[in-house]
Amino acid sequence: MTPFIFQSPWILCLLLLLFPMAWLLHRARKRRNIVHAQMGGTARSSTHDWLRLAAFVLLIIALARPGIQPHRESISKTGRDVIFVLDVSQSMLAEDAYPSRLEAAKNGIRDALDRFRTERVALVIYAGSANILCPLTHDYDFAHYMLDQANPRAVDFGGTTLLSAMEKCVDNLLIESRTGMQDVVVLTDGEEHGEHNQKIAEQLLEHQVGLLLVGLGDPVSGSRIPIIDEEGATSYLKHEDQFVTTRLNDQGLLELSRLTARSEAGSKYIPAATSAFNLPDLYYQVASDKPVASTEAADSYVVYREIAFGFIAIALALLLIAERTPRSEQTNHPTAASVATNAATTAAILLGFLVSSTSLQHRVSAAEPSPTIHFADALLLQNNGQPGEAIDAYNMFETEQGRVSLSPPQLATLRYNQGLCYLAMADAQAEAEPRSAMSLAMTAQRHFLEACQSSPGFQQAAQNLDPTAQLIMEYSARIEQEEEEDKKRQQQMQDLVERLQELEQAQTELRDQVPSPPRLTAAQRRLGKTNSATEAPDNADTESKRFSQEQGQLQLEGQAILIEMQTIDQAITPPMNDDSTKPVSLLQEPLRLMNEVVAAQTIAATRLKQWNTWHDGREQQQVAIVKIQEILELLASDSDQDGDEGDWDEEDDYESMMEASDSEQAMMSSMQGQGDFASGSSMQSLPVPNYSVEDILMEEEGSLQFRQQQRAKSNEGKVEKNW
Repeated sequence: MTPFIFQSPWILCLLLLLFPMAWLLHRARKRRNIVHAQMGGTARSSTHDWLRLAAFVLLIIALARPGIQPHRESISKTGRDVIFVLDVSQSMLAEDAYPSRLEAAKNGIRDALDRFRTERVALVIYAGSANILCPLTHDYDFAHYMLDQANPRAVDFGGTTLLSAMEKCVDNLLIESRTGMQDVVVLTDGEEHGEHNQKIAEQLLEHQVGLLLVGLGDPVSGSRIPIIDEEGATSYLKHEDQFVTTRLNDQGLLELSRLTARSEAGSKYIPAATSAFNLPDLYYQVASDKPVASTEAADSYVVYREIAFGFIAIALALLLIAERTPRSEQTNHPTAASVATNAATTAAILLGFLVSSTSLQHRVSAAEPSPTIHFADALLLQNNGQPGEAIDAYNMFETEQGRVSLSPPQLATLRYNQGLCYLAMADAQAEAEPRSAMSLAMTAQRHFLEACQSSPGFQQAAQNLDPTAQLIMEYSARIEQEEEEDKKRQQQMQDLVERLQELEQAQTELRDQVPSPPRLTAAQRRLGKTNSATEAPDNADTESKRFSQEQGQLQLEGQAILIEMQTIDQAITPPMNDDSTKPVSLLQEPLRLMNEVVAAQTIAATRLKQWNTWHDGREQQQVAIVKIQEILELLASDSDQDGDEGDWDEEDDYESMMEASDSEQAMMSSMQGQGDFASGSSMQSLPVPNYSVEDILMEEEGSLQFRQQQRAKSNEGKVEKNW
């Protein structure tokens, strides 16, 4: 390591200003000497100018931050692993703790996350089963986000089983190499825990895990469990026509604490009941005497002893001497205070430039670039129209600096720039994805609010709040408009299906009314006889006229349905792409089949005019019926693929829907032999998918939540006390 270094060497480039300053001082001195000569005075020497220039050089050197006596320090992180186990059963919705047991528990975890600095945290939720929402991590922002998602719908089914949560912790979160460095913080009302306490204690003792139990709820009077329906109305949970009252199970939690008390890691039960509690203070009281794990990092940094202040002191002394006027040049004797004031004014100007140009940093990384460089890179990406990459760079800058080390103005500036990036991303997605755009705009609004909170005088951030709120309202209105259009299109499709069903029924009834001519025997066919040779019914002319007219009316209905289908197809087909490729019609196959239906109806109306061609007319009617059935099946399959909107109460109902009956299998096997149906149900070429990674993740998240809700409904009936 170099024993002497300038930690900001580029500042030395300011020494180039020494030459124009010397020229300006020389020119000013010459003009002053001319005035003094005209007034009978003596010329002033150049000593004062040289003193000022020397002070300027010393201040520039101080600005470059000279350092001596370097030594290297390494980065280390110390802390314990803290696993928050949160009860999200319905009994935690009771409002005897403000605002509810669940929200009080979540607020306690939030306070702990805000106080933690080096601890790794994880979040496990449980009711009838357990889920790991957040693995062990130092990313407290992610833990905050996942904590907001914790609710009774996030688990598979109701109940209260702490044992399942402990098994999740043992199998997935507890690390053997950190034995004795791990704690579990359980926040629960303790209902339905007693029968599993022995097993839970055995697992905690085996892995030497510390336990902090926080009991929530009124242990005496208890509280009813509110249930809010989709319309916002509140009712209370009943079991066997009786209101359910849930109470804090003090005895069960005390027993669990007693069973685990002999562990070296310790155990403590805090009956918070309905009172407020400070979870970080409670945890630090329990963990204050426990060992912590230390991890040495590979990165290191060099620390230099700053000597810039010595140069500043010498520069101030030179300025004081330079501002002192010789007695031979004085007309009025200045006081010592005026001399000091002049020197202080000059020094203040130079020091103001010093402070505004650079911050007094005490560490220079030996392996990583300066965080200021990361901020400049992020700002460059933002100005170049790359808001996504700029956000990543800003996050990297904040991670390296640490939120605590950033001053309020610096944090406000960071949040303001992040908000601008989110607004740019929202504007880019506004047309195609208004929901994503609204989410990004709300994120930008939150960043502007944080900027205003960090620096109340930050006017730029405050001025962006109203336009951002207006954007959110516009996106919300656009989303509502799209939802209305979707409902309208769904209603049109439903009306179309109903008209097709009515057309199929009417066509079937008319086909059944048309008598089929008698079949010829083999001997009659060998003799060359035809159906025309048989005798016609007495009312053949009248029936032919009626059949033809009714078939013509059905043909007109088929044409009307075809026109309606074309109108719907134009509305739901996406516009032409930028590459001028023709978009794929979403109703391409139903439209083709409907054209065949109308053609078959037209031929049937012609054939039914004469008795001897009734047989051909019946065949065309049958063709039209089969095509309509194929259209209905295609539309039904499309609606099923659009989304699983149907709900079922029992898992057996779902399984029964998936199993085909014998009659259905026979019908399917017979359909496979019909040529028209087989050709109509052939696979169509699919367009190339155009989904982003974010779209896939959002769709999968929605599907996961839906499946969890359905499993919860199906298993709810199997749990006697599912609160």
